[in-house]
Amino acid sequence: MILRKRWLAMLAVITTILLLTACSDKESANEAPAPEGSQELSPEDFMPLTDGFEEYPVWIKTDENPNRNTYVDGVYVFENGEVTEYTSLSDLNIEDIIDLSDDEIIQKVKEISHNVYIGEYTSDITLDNMGQSTQKIDVIMDSYTNIWTFDVESLYWESGLSSMDEYIESLEEEGRDFEIDGDYITFTSMSEEPNVVLSSIYGGMVSQKIFDTTFSGLKIGDDESIVTRVDDSFVGFIIDSPDTDKKNVTIEGK
Repeated sequence: MILRKRWLAMLAVITTILLLTACSDKESANEAPAPEGSQELSPEDFMPLTDGFEEYPVWIKTDENPNRNTYVDGVYVFENGEVTEYTSLSDLNIEDIIDLSDDEIIQKVKEISHNVYIGEYTSDITLDNMGQSTQKIDVIMDSYTNIWTFDVESLYWESGLSSMDEYIESLEEEGRDFEIDGDYITFTSMSEEPNVVLSSIYGGMVSQKIFDTTFSGLKIGDDESIVTRVDDSFVGFIIDSPDTDKKNVTIEGK
């Protein structure tokens, strides 16, 4: 009987301790402070895309969800009102350039790009159906210089001419502007026609940390993005509003 009473008393003590502990945990949870850095953001906290082109000169066109193995479809360098587009890159992925400086990236793509466009640009806004907000932005060269590089031997065989000398003579007769460097031939042409270098940039934000580098940007079309490297504290980009007063931003071509 004595053992039974002692057991019941011990059970009562344990139950009381458990109840007090549960209540204490609940109160602590309710009184816990909000996570550090959590706050509501307003549009003013984000950087308009055209401001981003001026502050961050080197941008990468890639997949909408980039990772270390994602291919780089194009590199775009914005400087002094001009954009240089490097495309036809040879198996270049994000990991290949993630630790390079901007200048090193530019030098690398200069060496491997087979197609380059250079020209002054405008960012053209397309309005939504209500005519009040931005639906998308296109980056357009008003006029441009195009430089593209090919394997000269391949072009010679495709020409069907009897010799390399005959092929070179045919290019000269056509008035083509070209330069041969080893195995490669580079053509240069100029055009006064507009050229859309980045089409259909929508408002979908992209933010991805790869290794120790944070990439931020916006979606392009259905499955691509245009991103640049930013600090970890950077909030994000937004497409420009139609009420912008920037000189190199137009609204539906005007």
